[in-house]
Amino acid sequence: MAICRSRRRGGGRPLLPSTISFLPPNYLSLSSSFWYTDFKIYTFNHVLFRLGSAHSRFLKVWFSLGACFGLVALLILSIMLIWNLWGTVSFKGGAFLLDNFFSPGRSISFLDFVLLILSTLISIAFHEFGHAFAAASEGLQIEYIALFLAVLFPGALVALNQISLENLCPFASLRIYCAGIWHNIVLCLGCSLTMLSLPLLLYPLYIHGEGLVVLNVPKYSSLSAHLSPLDLIVTVDGLRVTSTDDWFQVLTRNKSQNIHEKGYCVPISWVEAGDILMAGNRNGECPQDFSPFQTLSCANSSLVRSDKMESLRHCLIAKDVASLRKCGYTGNHCACSEEEMCMTPVEHPGMSWVEIFYQSPYTSRCEQLTSSLDPIANQDQNPCGLSFVYIGDASFVARSLTLSPYKPRWGLFISLSVYIPYLMEKALHSVFHVSLALAVVNCLPVYLLDGASILETILCYFTRLTQREKQLSLKVGLLVGTSLSIISCIRILFALYLVSYSRR
Repeated sequence: MAICRSRRRGGGRPLLPSTISFLPPNYLSLSSSFWYTDFKIYTFNHVLFRLGSAHSRFLKVWFSLGACFGLVALLILSIMLIWNLWGTVSFKGGAFLLDNFFSPGRSISFLDFVLLILSTLISIAFHEFGHAFAAASEGLQIEYIALFLAVLFPGALVALNQISLENLCPFASLRIYCAGIWHNIVLCLGCSLTMLSLPLLLYPLYIHGEGLVVLNVPKYSSLSAHLSPLDLIVTVDGLRVTSTDDWFQVLTRNKSQNIHEKGYCVPISWVEAGDILMAGNRNGECPQDFSPFQTLSCANSSLVRSDKMESLRHCLIAKDVASLRKCGYTGNHCACSEEEMCMTPVEHPGMSWVEIFYQSPYTSRCEQLTSSLDPIANQDQNPCGLSFVYIGDASFVARSLTLSPYKPRWGLFISLSVYIPYLMEKALHSVFHVSLALAVVNCLPVYLLDGASILETILCYFTRLTQREKQLSLKVGLLVGTSLSIISCIRILFALYLVSYSRR
């Protein structure tokens, strides 16, 4: 391996001979083996070279920023690999790199699989065209563009003229090697900006922030008895939910994080009857169909719970209590009559009391009414609004629904149009994470990846090292980087397995 003579970036497959450049511009070729198949295209060679040469001055500045970013990213990720190794040895810390690209405990649907393949192709295309334009701006001739399938993994690559590539100065080589990583980061930034602008872009057709539209309710979900597709979830425990993040945060929050207590004005006669039932139970537990409640006291419109009241438990029928007047929410001032007590359900790990208020805005009876009613202020009087109480594992139920924060303004083709924003968000989310993963992986000092070429070029600046010392340093760096990367991947997969196993 010749140090300081820039190699072809990653991929490991040898370049075709220089005679390929004399093939007809529309020539296509297909090669196949047991584990690798590629489809080479020569049609775009002159187009890409012409565009890169025409904007050479701008592109050199653009890809110089990418080279600086690539160097910083390589340094940071190398430090993170070492830190991750220390976490593995000492059994501290958590796996990084790919933790955020997977969601343990969730199955992958056919839609997720299709979006993953498309996102991979888009991210690889941005990556490879970054290399192509950077090479063209340096005056390098593009030999071909190839689409390949390695085992079952699709991808693409851009082959460059080997002789011209070896004669470039080190920083020009860095611009080419870092261009793919840089374009992947720019693609991530574009996806983020589009996600943030989506409510404005879809404003003429969709209302954002009024609630969460139910797209799908699985039959196994405990909420299937209450919610149906196209229902609009407005509040959870009196808190308005306008995004899926709000939905998850409200349902999975700890008891200590509650801002509003769930209180109901329960008649004293109900409490006394519940105490009689509980007294007859030797275990001190509530009978079947009954749930434990405890008393709340209010002072200055805020809830203050005494230790004595904390210890009292009363057995009541949950569905009957849920229909009573509320007293623990902001604005109600805990105002119960003298013949009532303000009581809240007793929650424990694995069991939550969640009250969900929703509407069915696309029914014939409600289409004309919902436009003139405020979804929050008129919950009790809203003829289209319904509420129910779910008692059980809220964290499991939180992920059982498919929700969208975009409500169509018109009912035309509602069953189809309601899915469009959801698919757009899911596609942008998928492209963002796949492109970020591709950028991170190619920054690593690993054999056959861009990080290997970047590390080789960096060694050219160490002029005090002999050629043999540079070759040894490169081999050691790639061996260590590849080994640490493999250890990190194994650790991540093991952590994902443990999380998935614990949720069974």
